[in-house]
Amino acid sequence: MIKMFVSDIDGTMMQHGGIIDKEDVQALRRMAEEGVILCFASGRLDNEIAALMKDIGTNFHRISVNGVFVYTHDNEQLLNASFEPDILPQLLAISSGEKFIRYISDEHNYYIEKKSPFILELEEKAKLHSVEEPKLLDKVGKTIFPHKISIGGNEAALVELQQEIEDRFAGKVSTFISAKECLDIMPASVSKGAAVSVLLEQHGVRADEMACIGDSYNDIPMFQLTPHSFAMKDADKEVKRHAGHVAASVKEAAEYVRMHNQQTV
Repeated sequence: MIKMFVSDIDGTMMQHGGIIDKEDVQALRRMAEEGVILCFASGRLDNEIAALMKDIGTNFHRISVNGVFVYTHDNEQLLNASFEPDILPQLLAISSGEKFIRYISDEHNYYIEKKSPFILELEEKAKLHSVEEPKLLDKVGKTIFPHKISIGGNEAALVELQQEIEDRFAGKVSTFISAKECLDIMPASVSKGAAVSVLLEQHGVRADEMACIGDSYNDIPMFQLTPHSFAMKDADKEVKRHAGHVAASVKEAAEYVRMHNQQTV
């Protein structure tokens, strides 16, 4: 029996211009009514997840910043991961440059040094709000304590940067291409899969009693936990390769869960 359902948000719950499909919401509510535990796992901040998913209208757990934080539906914190302070200056130095857009995020805010018209348009489309902080680098490690560094840029340049970071900071950071033009850098051993495992242990649920759905490379670690994993149909081929199934929507995956549970009663 599937006892927990974990969904990504961007590109999964939110497929088209930041709109959440009402049929997906209804499907999640039906699962919750039938006793399935719901969780949303995203690269977004915890407060963003809570706000974006409030219309679900039922309890849900939150895995935020790609697995840095885990919160239960009643706001108990189960996980909080941090960078080693001594590597932050080096990470910021290696990720600087005109060819990249860089956001730094702590638990509650995104920060950027300067908001150009392009950045403002980008944030509006992504339903993202950041704090403009010209002296951001001076404040990191003093009043701003990052949990994630997100780099936007050309896909090839990001893959090259990812490799350089992995080589220089092996065992000290986790990196994911979370979208075609976005590289996320997090503390070591952080992933959605590791965070889901914490939640499963908290509830006494086995990995094969969990289903999940996502669309990007940062979803692969949770796909690898269970045979009941779904990649969105528009995901890259490599992402799909790691999933047990392909689905066009969260509703489709939810219907699989309900049918599976009916057959195992």
